[in-house]
Amino acid sequence: MNRFKRQKNILGAAILFLFIVPVTLGADDNLIDSDFDKLFTDSSDETGGPTEDKNTNPVPYSTLQDFITRSGFGVDTSYSMVGGYLPGWFEAPWYFGDYGDSDKDITNLIGAKMSASVGLDIQPSRYLHVRQSFTFAIPAPALTIKEFFFDYNFRDKFFIKAGKFDIVWGVSPNFPFANLLARIPLDIENPGDPYLAKLNIPVDVGGFEFVLLTRPGYIDTTNPRIEDFGSGIKYNLALQSFDMDIGFFYFELMPLRGFWSVKTTLFKNLEVYADSMINIFYDKQIEQWADFGFSASIGFVNTFLNDKLRLNMEVYYDGEGDAASLRRNDLLDDEPDDFRLFSGFNGALNISFKPGGIGRMHIFFGFLYAFEKRSGQVVPGITFDPVDHVELYIAAPMAVGARDQNSYYYHNADTNNRPFSVVLAVKIKGTYKYSHFE
Repeated sequence: MNRFKRQKNILGAAILFLFIVPVTLGADDNLIDSDFDKLFTDSSDETGGPTEDKNTNPVPYSTLQDFITRSGFGVDTSYSMVGGYLPGWFEAPWYFGDYGDSDKDITNLIGAKMSASVGLDIQPSRYLHVRQSFTFAIPAPALTIKEFFFDYNFRDKFFIKAGKFDIVWGVSPNFPFANLLARIPLDIENPGDPYLAKLNIPVDVGGFEFVLLTRPGYIDTTNPRIEDFGSGIKYNLALQSFDMDIGFFYFELMPLRGFWSVKTTLFKNLEVYADSMINIFYDKQIEQWADFGFSASIGFVNTFLNDKLRLNMEVYYDGEGDAASLRRNDLLDDEPDDFRLFSGFNGALNISFKPGGIGRMHIFFGFLYAFEKRSGQVVPGITFDPVDHVELYIAAPMAVGARDQNSYYYHNADTNNRPFSVVLAVKIKGTYKYSHFE
């Protein structure tokens, strides 16, 4: 009873905050773009493929556009070669591979990985767009399909997209609990790649998004059922003063979840954001809804010293309990890793400093802490580019506090049981793009 009362109080406080925050200033830039967990992976813009879809105001249609048909193609390539030395804590925010239970004797890891992506965009007309991209990697599987989808524009009235691509819901850069489409049922060990279809219908300064999602782990190819597909709906309202999303998603064997996200910019460079989520599960044995939960987070991002210093702080309350079945942000990640959410209150602090003029140096500090578990993760580090296309990484990820299974220190292949790792690595990367449109 006390827990339910506490959840009601938190829900009321979150709703009150969202309505009293002044939203009189427009957002020129999205400051929530720092992700320290992605330091050793290619960013989405390197492959040229979109990873997040946002509703935009459609261009008013006219018959004149039928005579200005845009067609052509584009090719983009990217490559990445990284090698380094990682002694100590194995379960760091970055690693070179999944070594499994057979490598419990690892104490010092010298790793290397090479990967390259080739993408092709084909646009027969301004109404149809097709994209496909492939990734080659060593030592991972030689060839994987990273993206393969089509977009169709029905005269700027509604838009259909289907295939293998990614959709990200929610705005939190630290606790992606509102990214409902990234949830993975606990009884499916290898869900495989997601396949998606979505319909966007713009409405004035916002619009609706209808989503149909499936994973190979669910589908019986000889007799697929409607229960093998997850479905959801999201509404976006994109005003000059703030951006808001509200949506629901349901998959068989999973709770029904709904989320609400909002962000706005105050005082030109202070971005305030909030996520909230409700979850409720239908128990077929007793034929009623049960296990109601409410989760919410609120945070801000601010920049100082002409954008050289970036500060991000966030408080998150997890009302659905521990969740280990959430993929981190990108469903199309080459090496998706479960991202753990811990019940109760959590906190995050990220500091990023780019002094400039010193080999494009980037000094960062990331901190996550679960108060109920008395467990945290600290990631201090430095990156810099001594020459073009070369990045050097020096970091020391550490687990602090509790060292049991229900903590950030939940898996360790280091026989010395060290709660830290030392990351010394070098990365060589580059991109090239070519396009020809008529």
